[in-house]
Order: sequence, then C-alpha cells, then structure tokens
Amino acid sequence: MSTARSLLIDISPLRESAPFRRIFVARLISLIGIGLLLVSVPVQMYDLTKSSAQVGAATAVTGITTFVGMLVGGSLADRFDRKRLILIGRSGAALSFAGLAINAFGLIAGTPSVAVLYGLAGIDGLIGALSTSALMAAVPTLIPRDQLVAVGALSALTVRIGSAVSPGIAGFIIAGAGVEWAYVIAACLATTTVLILIGLPSMPPTAPVVGHTPPKPTGTEATTPQATTSPPQAGRSAAPQAKTSLVRFIVEQRVVAGVMIVGVLAMLGAGIVALLPALVAERFDSDARATGLLYAAVAAGAMVAALTSGWLSAIQRPGVVLVSALTLTFVVQILFGLAPIIWLALALLVVIGFIEAIQEVLRYAIIQHHTPGPLLGRVNGIWMAQEVGGVTVGAVVAGAFGTIWVASDAIVYYGIVMVVLSGIAALTLRSLTAVRKEPAAQETSVR
Repeated sequence: MSTARSLLIDISPLRESAPFRRIFVARLISLIGIGLLLVSVPVQMYDLTKSSAQVGAATAVTGITTFVGMLVGGSLADRFDRKRLILIGRSGAALSFAGLAINAFGLIAGTPSVAVLYGLAGIDGLIGALSTSALMAAVPTLIPRDQLVAVGALSALTVRIGSAVSPGIAGFIIAGAGVEWAYVIAACLATTTVLILIGLPSMPPTAPVVGHTPPKPTGTEATTPQATTSPPQAGRSAAPQAKTSLVRFIVEQRVVAGVMIVGVLAMLGAGIVALLPALVAERFDSDARATGLLYAAVAAGAMVAALTSGWLSAIQRPGVVLVSALTLTFVVQILFGLAPIIWLALALLVVIGFIEAIQEVLRYAIIQHHTPGPLLGRVNGIWMAQEVGGVTVGAVVAGAFGTIWVASDAIVYYGIVMVVLSGIAALTLRSLTAVRKEPAAQETSVR
C-alpha cells in the first residue's frame, strides 16, 4: 500500500491548504472556460468569414496578447497585491466572455462583428494572462517548499483535464445550441471562479515564501544565494525587495536561468506536432482517425505521468533528472519518426507525453523553489511566456524541416538536432545539474 501511495499523485496541498483548494478548483473551472473560447472563436470566425486565414489570424491575436499578458502580469504581480490582480483578471475574463456572447447574438451591430470578435478575443488573452501570472506567483506563499513538486503535478493535471474535456464540451454546446451559448456558459464559469477566489487571503509581493527563513539584517541587500545549496530567501523588508533586480537575479541565479533554457528546448522539441498531419498522410493513408489518436496520445501520456507523480518528490537530484528527461524525450522522438506502424507510433507518443509531463513538474518545482517572493511574478511571467512562444517557434522550425524532407525523415533529423542541443545543455548547465533536494524542514502553510 505504501508503495502505491508513493507512486500516486500527492494531494496533500489540497488537504492542507484551504487557499490552494480554492485556486485549484477555480483554475480547473477557468481552464474549461478558456477551452470553450479556444474552440468557439475559430468556429465563429470561420462561420463569419469562410476564411482559414482569418481563423489563423484570430488565433495569433489571442496568442500574442497572451504572451504580452504573461510578461506584464508578472511585473504587476511583483508590485501589487496578487489577490487583487487575480480577481481583476478573472472579472475581466467574465466581462470579455459576456461581450463575445453579446456580439454573437448580434446585439452590438445588428449582426455578429468580426472586428469585435478580434478585439474581445485579444482582450481575453491579455487579461487572462495577467491573472495567471499573479496566481503562479502567489502559490509559493501558500504552500511549503517540500510540496512544490506535488503542486506542479496537480497543476499539470488540471491543464490536461481542462484541455481534454473542454473541446468536447464546446463541440456539444455549439452543435446543440450555437456558439453564442458557449460564450454565455464561459462567462458563467468565469464568474464562478471570481466568487471562489474572493475567499483568498491578501497576498502582497512582500509575503514570505513558506518555509524560507528571513536572513539576518545586514544593512544592505542580501546577495543572491548559491544555486546548488539553498534557495533564495524571502521575507525581506519592503525597501530591499523594491530594489531586487530581475536581470541581476537571472544572471546570477544560474539554476533558474538553466531551467528556462531547458524549458525553451523542451518547447522547441514539442514543435513536431506540426508534422503529424503530414506523417499520417505519408505512413497511415491519411486516416483522420490516426491523426486524432496521435494528437491525443501525448496528452494521455502526460495525464498518466501527473496521476503517478508521487515518486518525483523523493528525487534527490532533480536537475539531473530534468536534463536527462529532456534528452530522453528527443531520443524517443527519433524512434517515433522511424515507427512504421500506428500502434508503435501511438505508444511512443504516450511515452513522450509522460516524459514531457515529468519535465513540466520538475521545471515548476525548481523555479518556485529557487525564486524569492518579490520576484515570483516576473520570473513566472517570463517562464510562462517563453513556453508559449517556444511551442510556436518550434512548430515553425519543425515545419521548415518538413519542407526539406518527408515528414518521417524531418522528425528524425529534428530529433537529432534537439538531442545535440540537449547534450550541450547537460554539459554546460552545471548549476542546474548540481541541484539537490533539501532535507524536509518544519514548515507550516496558510490553512
């Protein structure tokens, strides 16, 4: 029984922290609402314009504003109360969803407006990202450091559940009632998250990270701690925190910089999804069922990894495991490109999804563990923005490979390039690979 418990996802943060329970439930609900938007906007745009280019442009607008919102939101989360920013973001999302519904019903210009659809989709991406950055920055002030791996796994699980469930829900609603009612339901879900999150405690940027001991007063700003020993300290006085330099921190705190580099490589590698339709046409007779299964396989593997992530908390060398998992992902991608039959290709993609989720959990835990409270907003904003941008760039690069070689060869060659880059990362990111798990301390959380 104890072995089984050590393998299953650790839900102790949900049991022990009432504020985190609110965040977990609200985030799951909001992800379903966002999923409704991600399906409804393209469907409505195509219905209005009959143009795939317009659909792509609408998706790009949301992606760009989300990227900008991550960066701006991270900066604001280090200046203002994070609870207030979260509530503003979720309230803004509810209003933008309501606006999309009003536009879809034709109550603004008599008929649904393409310009309004563009504008509100962009606003939703921007303001939604603001609240996400603030939320990510707030969690380490609510949860002890030794539970951050569990938090990362729970976060990964909510994302997978939301991405798996929401498209199907959106399809049923749009088919049965129309796209306007999908927006109405999304607005109701966003309003529900606001009501849930109102109960959060105040979370100013000066709030100490749980488990960090304030340093002894020296009269000057504390220097950045060494990445290979203990994480930076929080709970400083307001004046030193205001002077904390983000650029200096990222340059000197090489663990966090290393995690971001690994994250960029992981997202670039994920760009092979752009080659899946061509691979199906090349090897699997353009079977649409095969395409759907291939896309679903990665998510399935990631969900299994999240559900069986209990063992990750016991890892003594998380940096080594992270870099090794990065390299292993690309090795499996090469094997995927060589797979001649569909069941083998699916199995390999499940493995890829499993390993990618392990990376995601470890990246989250290491970044939160090694970032001081006054910088959590900006660091998390940059981290999330580079992951959003990395997938886009990876898809473009992988697509370029696909213009030179057939899809299967392009996947293999792209995987080889990524293996080389990950090998270089393993050799050069010594601070990251030297990170060790700290002994459990006597910690308390906000309950």
